[in-house]
Amino acid sequence: MKIRKAKKEDVYACVPLIYSAAMPLFDYIYQQCPITAENFIHKEFLSERGYTSYKLHWVVEHEGQVVAVVACYAKEDLPNMDGGTIRNILSVYKLKFSRVLIRAFYSGSVVTKPSITSLHVANFGVSPNYRSQGIGRLLLNYLKTLAEQQGYSSLSLDVSYANPRGQKLYEKIGFVVVQDSKFKGIEGELIPNGHRMEWKF
Repeated sequence: MKIRKAKKEDVYACVPLIYSAAMPLFDYIYQQCPITAENFIHKEFLSERGYTSYKLHWVVEHEGQVVAVVACYAKEDLPNMDGGTIRNILSVYKLKFSRVLIRAFYSGSVVTKPSITSLHVANFGVSPNYRSQGIGRLLLNYLKTLAEQQGYSSLSLDVSYANPRGQKLYEKIGFVVVQDSKFKGIEGELIPNGHRMEWKF
C-alpha cells in the first residue's frame, strides 16, 4: 500500500469515494436537477480550491489503483476553502447559487471545524472491495504522524449517527466523542445528526 497526495488525474477514482463518505449530506447540498452531487464534487476536485479539491486530499494506492481517499486540513486553511467552494457553487449553479449556498450554510451544523491544535479529517472513503482490511487504520496513523510533524496535538473528524461502524473503528484507534452535533436546517429535512470525535496524542 502506498499513501500519497491526490492528483487531478485521480478524479474518476476519488469522486465516488468522496461521495460515499457523506452521501445524504452531499445530496442535500449539491443535488439540483440536472446537476448531481457527484457532478459538483468532480468539478471542485479538479479545481485548486474548496472542500473537495484534490489539493486537500490524500489517497491510498494498491497496485496502481486508488482504493481510499481522505481530506485533511487545518484551521488556517478554512478561509480559502470557504471562498473556493462559494466560487465553485456560483460557477456551477448560476441562478440556483443562493439555494445551494443556503444548504451549505445549514450543513455547517453537522460539519465541525478544526481547532488551532488539530488537523481535521473529512471525505474519508474506502473502496468496497478493500474495506475491513486495515486501510482506515493505516491512513489515520499516517495522518497522525503528519499532524505531529506539523506541530499539531490531535486529529478531529465528524461521524454520522447513521455510521456506527465507522464510529467503532475510530474508537478502536483512539478517537473519543467530544461533542454532539445536531442538524439545524429547515424542519422536515432529514440529515443525520452526528458526533465530533478527537484523537489526542
